[in-house]
Amino acid sequence: MTQNQAIRGALRRLFARSPVVREVMLKVRREVPKYNKDGGRSKKDSVQYQCAITGEWVGSTHVQVDHKVPVIAEDGTFVDWNTFIERLFCAPEHLQVVSKAAHQLKTNAERTARLTIQYNIDLDYIEQQQETYDKKALKKHLTKYVNKKKTKGLEAIAERASKMKSSI
Repeated sequence: MTQNQAIRGALRRLFARSPVVREVMLKVRREVPKYNKDGGRSKKDSVQYQCAITGEWVGSTHVQVDHKVPVIAEDGTFVDWNTFIERLFCAPEHLQVVSKAAHQLKTNAERTARLTIQYNIDLDYIEQQQETYDKKALKKHLTKYVNKKKTKGLEAIAERASKMKSSI
């Protein structure tokens, strides 16, 4: 783990405990009667939150607060700490409560989009500089992208790299 990763993680943990997160969660909270095994009413009700993506009500241990606009730039580049902190600690209207499953799907789609942009830039550069590289080293480098065919959403990158590799 690098120093930047540790700092980014610490800031995200701090954000998770911020009053803004609690405020957003309170807006979509409900209490549901809870019953004991003997059929009697429990002293404490069960808490559920409505997922902004699916609309389902899920238990309090299965929800997360998500940024509607990703904190990480679309192209995956890190601008600076001030921008990161400004995006992370945004206003409540830029946050939503989502189930862990929906959040994972959304995060994976965002990550795939960032990687697609980044890998296309890399492959464009390789294509332009193809004549100056050692052919053996170039094929080895392209193998990294060819192996992405197993990653959902990056099949087009793998196909492009495979075509480039076979043309060398």
